[in-house]
Amino acid sequence: MRLKIVFYFLIANLLHFQCYAQDSEYDKIYSETAQVLVSTNPKKALTNTNLLYRISKNNSERIKACMLRATVLRQYDINNEAIRSLMKADSLATIDKNYAMLSRINGFLSTLHREIGIPSLGKTFLEKALNSSKKIKDKDEMFRFQGNLHQELAYYEIDDHNYNKANAYLRKGNKLFEKISSNIDKPFHLAVNSEVIAKNYLAMHQVDSALVLYKKALNLLSESQSPESPLKGFIYNGLGNVYTAYKEYPKAKENYIEAEKIAETSKFHTLQHEVYNSLLKYYKQTKNNQKYVFYSEKYNEFTDNEEGNRKLIADNLISTLHAKEKNSNSKYKKINLIIITICILAILVTLGIYAYKRKQDYKKFKDYISKKDIPHQIKLVATQIDFEPKKDTTKEYMSQETEESILKKIEELEQQEYYLGKETSLNVMAAELGINHRYLSYVINKHKEKDFANYINELRINYIVDRLQADPNFLKYKISYLGEKCGFSSHSRFTIIFKKVTGLSPLAFITYLKEEPKADSNKISYQNQL
Repeated sequence: MRLKIVFYFLIANLLHFQCYAQDSEYDKIYSETAQVLVSTNPKKALTNTNLLYRISKNNSERIKACMLRATVLRQYDINNEAIRSLMKADSLATIDKNYAMLSRINGFLSTLHREIGIPSLGKTFLEKALNSSKKIKDKDEMFRFQGNLHQELAYYEIDDHNYNKANAYLRKGNKLFEKISSNIDKPFHLAVNSEVIAKNYLAMHQVDSALVLYKKALNLLSESQSPESPLKGFIYNGLGNVYTAYKEYPKAKENYIEAEKIAETSKFHTLQHEVYNSLLKYYKQTKNNQKYVFYSEKYNEFTDNEEGNRKLIADNLISTLHAKEKNSNSKYKKINLIIITICILAILVTLGIYAYKRKQDYKKFKDYISKKDIPHQIKLVATQIDFEPKKDTTKEYMSQETEESILKKIEELEQQEYYLGKETSLNVMAAELGINHRYLSYVINKHKEKDFANYINELRINYIVDRLQADPNFLKYKISYLGEKCGFSSHSRFTIIFKKVTGLSPLAFITYLKEEPKADSNKISYQNQL
């Protein structure tokens, strides 16, 4: 727990140093949260970290919000959520190639994993932090981060009771801090290291060395930008322990009292915990039973209250996290429901459009079949009616007898399936019939009600449709073969003309034919009936 507060204090200072000297909404909220709410109103602090993330204008601000959130959560041992927040920050810093932030984030991750008992993973993050720190362009920042990371290396050794090795890392960290220019609080960092080295000496019962380092730490702290920080209380408490080891009890008590004043004023819980524990041991050793009982009860009460309050706050924070997660899940479900509803509606609309189009296409199919299958006799009657005497307002090109003769020859050629030839043209057909091509064009326009090209194309399409109806094997042929079979020279030309005549593509038409009852699909074309 002692190690935890030292590094916690470093994190708090690092976060403080990151605050912008601006008056934006983000900076005001960040400053209030980091400096006040983290310790006085953690629930509000946690809520503010979400707000800070939402109003962030860039990844740097988002990273700061994530790290502040992790600090709040870590303070109350909600470590899994703290790690999640830091991993998000790590992703953002990686995108921006922000090596200073990457160094800080991974150092923080290293501490968390060390504290929860996964040192192997913690060292992996620490190695990543060290590698990132080497890429920081600002030399002062680089030396500061590397110095802090050597403190973290020392804590791993302290956990394993390798105090000499820990002190070696801390001295190496001091050398890095010494390279920092004066605009960064170098004395504070050196004071922190000196206090930890002194504590390690005390753990190894090297009391003289511990005394020297505690005094050095006190002098360095007085020269720093934070001379009245809670670190001062830890130093006085350490000096009290040193003088107790020397059995110089008056000096020990003097330092303990100074440490207690700072602990009570700062309300720094871990400092209070450490000082009360030292005082009860001190009074037990000096056989002052009244004071021993007093501080023993105070220590136990403080510990119980602290644990109770921490648990209450932690539960409250967890409830806040769960409420937010539940709200997010609710929103996610609503969004999913909206998306699913839209998709279903889109599918229904698509199916509706498809069904409507299919219905319209089928109607075209039936209309065409009905029109095409009008008995030839009815057509002959219609042709005879056309020859009923009537007043023609157009110029008479030929006699009625000539017109009837040409029409008869045309129908004879139709019976011979003359139109299937790929070279069929108005001039070729006129020559075949031995008549003027203008007469032929006039008769076709008048009696077929279309020009020569459309007349031939319709005959060809009607022919291939008859074959499709009469011979099921034709339904298996390729479209290009069907086009060639009825006189078209290209697949695309056949498809265009087929749709123009029937209203459907060849593929759609064949599909409908296959679906028709056998009784309908086996109809015989009028050409085969003659």
